Amino acid sequence: MFISKNEADHFSYEDSVIKEAQITADQISLQVDALIVEPKNSQNTNFQRSYADTATVFFEKGKILKGIKEGYRRYDANDKLLEEIPDRELDEEQLGSLLTGLAGQYLYDLKEVTKEESADHEKADPDETNHGIDPVADGDGDTRQYVLGIEMATDDMTGIDADSYQILVYCSEMKVSWARYLNRITG
Repeated sequence: MFISKNEADHFSYEDSVIKEAQITADQISLQVDALIVEPKNSQNTNFQRSYADTATVFFEKGKILKGIKEGYRRYDANDKLLEEIPDRELDEEQLGSLLTGLAGQYLYDLKEVTKEESADHEKADPDETNHGIDPVADGDGDTRQYVLGIEMATDDMTGIDADSYQILVYCSEMKVSWARYLNRITG
């Protein structure tokens, strides 16, 4: 069994699909397929980018602070802005609905955010921010905060673009565990 602790940036989530999500009052657990373990991960015995078998992403003492539905800009072929939809914070009901429907959706990003990054984002271009998800004061130096990027699966029949979301989670520790490696990624 491989267990990586607080190394969110030592994985690639480009192909990751959530198989199952368990969210309780004090912990969050996601079963994820197609998680890529990067060479710099402390648990990477292959020393190459490799797929992990089904992995469990576990947020110990985890709580969801808020969710944001990502906005977007739509342009025509001449690069003229046609429509702009801003980011929107989810209310409690919308967030609950999102969380109950996570199975089968894509986990395209997971990163730790710090208070220093939050200060930098206030000065940055709005397109380069965490979509309104900034670390919050926690009063506890042992608390970590992560932003999960979730993209809803598209309906191939309609071709409608999928909605994407950012979810801010805080926890005492983030662990990723898996039983074995699958294939190495070439190229």
